[in-house]
Formats: sequence, structure tokens, C-alpha cells
Amino acid sequence: MTQASAADLPQAISKAGWRIIPLLSIGYLFAYIDRVNVSFASTQMNVDLGFSATIYGFGAGLFYLAYALVEIPSNVLLMKFGARRWLARIMIMWGLLAISMMFVKTPMQFYTVRFLLGLSEAGFFPGVMYYLSTWFPTQQRGKAMGLFYVANPLAVFVMGFISKPLLAMDGLYDLRGWQWMFLLEGIPPVLIGLAVLAFLPDKPDEVKWLSEAERASLKAAVAEHPNKHEDHSAAGMLAILGDKRVLLLTAIYLLTLAAGTTFILSAPAILMERTGWDIGHVGWLISAGGLTAAAFMLIGGWITDHRGERYTVLYVALAFDIVGYLLIAAAPAAWMIAAGVIISQVGRGAHSTAQVALWADVLKDRRMAIGAAAISSVANVGVWLLPIGFGMAKDATGGYTAGLWALPVMHVLAFIAAVALMRSGRKAA
Repeated sequence: MTQASAADLPQAISKAGWRIIPLLSIGYLFAYIDRVNVSFASTQMNVDLGFSATIYGFGAGLFYLAYALVEIPSNVLLMKFGARRWLARIMIMWGLLAISMMFVKTPMQFYTVRFLLGLSEAGFFPGVMYYLSTWFPTQQRGKAMGLFYVANPLAVFVMGFISKPLLAMDGLYDLRGWQWMFLLEGIPPVLIGLAVLAFLPDKPDEVKWLSEAERASLKAAVAEHPNKHEDHSAAGMLAILGDKRVLLLTAIYLLTLAAGTTFILSAPAILMERTGWDIGHVGWLISAGGLTAAAFMLIGGWITDHRGERYTVLYVALAFDIVGYLLIAAAPAAWMIAAGVIISQVGRGAHSTAQVALWADVLKDRRMAIGAAAISSVANVGVWLLPIGFGMAKDATGGYTAGLWALPVMHVLAFIAAVALMRSGRKAA
């Protein structure tokens, strides 16, 4: 990169960040709200519809099976049609399906809509990861991905904050509170999808808000890690999926995503049982946890970029997860359980940023879109299975304690896989 183009790069990155990341982050905020709002809705819905914990766990998890089945094809189509049109399609479809959750009456209807919701949203997260890798060079990618991914825990914060008022709309116009929740939280993604269709650029060449010098500097910086060795054949795809480091990244993401999502999908009921608090106080605790995770996503992204390595943050974050989930599962006092929620969310925020930054590092010489989708697809199969087992354990034992012990164990296994990943990288180097 020339001295002139290097001088233009910070301004180009700043412009791209302000023009691209907020819109995508708001979209992901509502994607995650529509994914997990069923956890708060279930406190009314399961009683109204007579759903057992097993029925609820199976239906809640079906989203992730559908997500896994079509995530790779979705990202292939994203590259064909362009990020703007494909991401807009995803948002509009999932918003409409999220609204349709208000009409569910039977277990089969619950299963069907959750499955369709997973099909519609599949590809959004890894698609954005690929998209950001085409706009931001390696040294700024951790921060960019962190700013986008922070919408995930912020969605938990928003859900905890607004759940009680939405559920309190119970009876208005003959609708139950959980029906109002699905309706009012499904409309924004449709509107955001239309905004993406209108305003999101596919690539730097298309925008007028970059000068020629800024555009050249940005393209040169991103191209410093070109995908020179891409192989688009079936054998090339299998080589990506069979790479040892990709498999280890998949194992870490599967373990942490399955554990964290299973907890979030039942968090209101779990914490009401474990602490004895009502839905309002539990909602505030979940909000505090979401805000904590959001803060440590940004802190983790800054540290990984500043240090130039991801493993220290990943190790420390997983240790926080282990301690936090142990407290949630075994602590005898409500304040200790609440402390466990906050500690676990410190870990969740920091390890999430470290992981997605590692994806870009490991896949920089491969096909990022396919590799990221493969990691996410396999992980989401685990997220489908664990809530089912969690619900069955609840129905069998009458409480959540037995299932909660699986969560710290899974983070211990993720820690071991992270150590193996670092050693594998050193050998490769």
C-alpha cells in the first residue's frame, strides 16, 4: 500500500463503519429478539396451550435444525445475488414468520412455524461475517465484527426490559400478552429489510460516499489477504470442512452456542425457579446480563485487535463462563445465582468476539462465506438437540438443576478445544 493510500485508509474505514454496521446491527438485534423472545412468551404461552417442557424444548430447538440445514446454500446464494438483496430477503421473511407465531395453537403448529423461521433466517449471521470481511482489513475486522455482534446480547437486554410491559398487554383486543409480543417484535425486521434493500451497498465500487483515494486504499487493504487459493469445486469445499482448525473452531462454537442458547431459551423460567423472583425482577436480571455481554463483546474485540492475537481473551472468557454457570446451577442463594448470570455473560460477550475474529483469521486463505456457514451450520445442529434434552430432563426431574450442570461441562470442553486450536495453529505456522 502506498503512503498516500495508507493515509486515506482510516477515513475510509470510519465511513464504512458508520454507513454499514449500524443498519446490520439493528437487523441482527431484531433477528435475535425474534429467535429468543419465545423464552419470555413461554411463561404464558406454555400454560395457555398446555405445552410441556419437552414440547417447548423440541419446538424452540427446531429453529436451529432448519437454520443448520440451509445455512451453506443460503451463503452460496448470497454470493450469487449480492448481500443487499439476500440479506433484505432474509429479514423480511423472518419478520413475517415471527408475526405468525401469534397464531400458534397446537404443538405441530409451533414446530412448523419455528422450523420455517429457522429456514428464513439461515445465512444471516455468517453472511454478514463474510460481507464484513470484504469491507474491513484484518486488523480492523475484530472491532467491526464486535460492533455488529454486540446486537446479540443487546437483544437479550431489550427482551428483559420490555418483556413485562408486553406480557402485561394481556387481554387488549382479546389478544394474550404473548401474542402481542410476537406481533410487535415481528414488524421491525420487515421495515429494516426494506431499508437494507434501499441503502446497503454490495461493495466499495458502488458507493459515492468514498472518494477515489479512500476507495482505492480500502480495496488495497482488504486485498492484502486475498483468497488466492480458493477452490470452488466440491473437493475444495470438503477440504474446507475437513481442515483440522475449522473442525476445532466448529467444536468451540457448537459447545458455547448450544450451552448459551439453551440457557437463554429457558432463562426466565430457570431463574424464576432458582431465585424465587417474579418475571419482572428476572427480566431486569436478564437485561443486566445482556448489557454486560454487550460491553464485553466490545472490550474483547478491542483487546484482540490491540494485542494482535485472540487466544488470551478466549481462554479468560471461557473461564468466566465455567464459573458463572456453576453458580447458576449450584449456588444456594438468589444473589449468588444473579452473580453467576452476570459472570457468565462477561464470558459470553468476550468469547463471542474472539471466536468470530478467529474465523476470519483461520479462513483468510480459504472461502470465508462457505467456511463460516459450515461452522455455524454444524453448531446449530447442537443447538437443536440440547434444548430437547434440557426439556426432557426438566419433565423427568421436575426442575432445571440436572440440565444446568451440562452448561459448565460444555464450556470446559470448549476450553480444551481452544487449547488444541492454538497448538494446531503453531504447528501450521
